[in-house]
Amino acid sequence: MPVIARDAAPLRAQAHLFLHEKIIRGDYRPSARIKERELIEKLGVSGTTTREAIRQLENERLITVEPQVGPTVRIMSATEANEICLIRATLEKLAVSLFIKNQSSAGLKQLQNTFNKLITSFGGQKPGAIIKQKNKFFKIIYYYAGNQVLSCLIDSLIGQSWRWRSIGLNHPNRDPKRQQRSLDNLSHLYEAILVKDVPRAQKIIDIEVQDAQNEILRLIKVDAGEQ
Repeated sequence: MPVIARDAAPLRAQAHLFLHEKIIRGDYRPSARIKERELIEKLGVSGTTTREAIRQLENERLITVEPQVGPTVRIMSATEANEICLIRATLEKLAVSLFIKNQSSAGLKQLQNTFNKLITSFGGQKPGAIIKQKNKFFKIIYYYAGNQVLSCLIDSLIGQSWRWRSIGLNHPNRDPKRQQRSLDNLSHLYEAILVKDVPRAQKIIDIEVQDAQNEILRLIKVDAGEQ
């Protein structure tokens, strides 16, 4: 049976989502080859559909396509990590300020429900569940910020940002204390949103992104030393 359902979203979108999630979760490690023939057989889609999905992932800077090699998962550099974290902090601070300014009962309710699930996921100590709830938490903030241009900018960055988050949680040499610091930061961020304290919320985002950046840079050095 093919993985892709024929009666749902367009096949290209489904193939893209399948590959996107596997890269974000770390199922495909940096520099891993993505074999089109295996994907075609596994997903039950055409070569054209598979190549279109790969092209979209290339535009999102999640993979590279080289002559005689084909598509491979991009290797992330320290320079790229610094650049992404700078943009991420800037956009997230703007998003949270707009979320607070445009605060709605619907947005707050969804944020509360997701935050409760986020707390539960941290208690379960399962990286996949934590990543899923952290991503949902921020997606609600982005959505209810109410700015379509900002939303588009964040969408272009979100795959790379989530990939860093997944690596940080799944890496065998990750800092065991990083997870608790992240939970503390997100708890403080949620509290600041509830009391509509924009400066505090933005400061917490800076702290969380800087901590995440330091951890990623450390892991990049660790991996470089292993090679």
